[in-house]
Amino acid sequence: MTTPYKIGVIGAGNIGTAMAALLSQSDAKVWLTARGARLEQITQDGVQLNDRGKVIAARPKTCAQLSEPMDALFVCVKSQSLASAIKLNKAAITPDTLVIPMVNGLPFWFYADDTGFGAASLLDPDGGLAELLTPQQVLGAVLLMTVQTDASGQAQSSNTPTLSLGTVCAGVDLSHVEALIALLEQGDVRTDLHPNIRQKVLVKLLANFATNPLSALTGAMLDEIGKTPALCDIATALADEFRDWVTAEGYELPPNPWLTDLLIDAGAFPTSMLQDALAGKPLELDAICRAPMVFAQAKGKDMPVLQALLDLIQTADSIPLSLAQVPAALKTLRPVATTA
Repeated sequence: MTTPYKIGVIGAGNIGTAMAALLSQSDAKVWLTARGARLEQITQDGVQLNDRGKVIAARPKTCAQLSEPMDALFVCVKSQSLASAIKLNKAAITPDTLVIPMVNGLPFWFYADDTGFGAASLLDPDGGLAELLTPQQVLGAVLLMTVQTDASGQAQSSNTPTLSLGTVCAGVDLSHVEALIALLEQGDVRTDLHPNIRQKVLVKLLANFATNPLSALTGAMLDEIGKTPALCDIATALADEFRDWVTAEGYELPPNPWLTDLLIDAGAFPTSMLQDALAGKPLELDAICRAPMVFAQAKGKDMPVLQALLDLIQTADSIPLSLAQVPAALKTLRPVATTA
């Protein structure tokens, strides 16, 4: 009898709930971790994903932390919580466990090679990730899926879940990765093994970098940023700063018309950083904003628009700003964006 493939999903927020529901449609055995009231809720009611009108109800195994080895581990927490989540669930990780961090921003493995993870002081400040993981077991991931969780705990998605996975160094057992991809496909997650996952990460990060902090400050939805000239000017100036750094790193990114079209097509959707701001949660500024800025400065590339935006976020009494405060903030940012 074949031993079932075991998948752990750490974190029962938007993405974790969606992934647990989707993966539960496959032949894998799925565990989902959560804390407090959310753990009680999913233990009692299971998880639900409304995938464009199709409701997927599932009952993965639930726990506060994983206590047995997993074949694969999807870590669906905010970037600043990644190291603590991995440490809490280290019993699930063996040298053969595939670990897939499903986080926004510049990932801690971006500069990894066969020998280690490279310099990532903002992304792994205590070295905990490098201590517990090897580059050979980490898969880079880029998920394209808009998900929000309603008051009942049901996740709502409006587009096809599309996931790109990629090895971050040489020496990975690809048969293990292919087995995981097959299970993801069973769960209706359109998945590919991308030959250059860093390029894929940077394309997604371009959109996050240009919109997340701006939306958190102003309360603007994605389509509003794309359609409003004052907001779009700042977003494209941020994208230019990001693209200037990425070009120095040897990568190419799509031009600003692609970004504007992407934002308009996204509709009235709040970025993850705006959702956190509205919920009073910490923002993922290190991974999405500050880490790229540090590495850009190391290449001699300044980011004055981003710095001005971060200054406003830092000094604001609360974010998002009230509607009455937004015009003054834009008046501060637009001249910087124009001259950058």
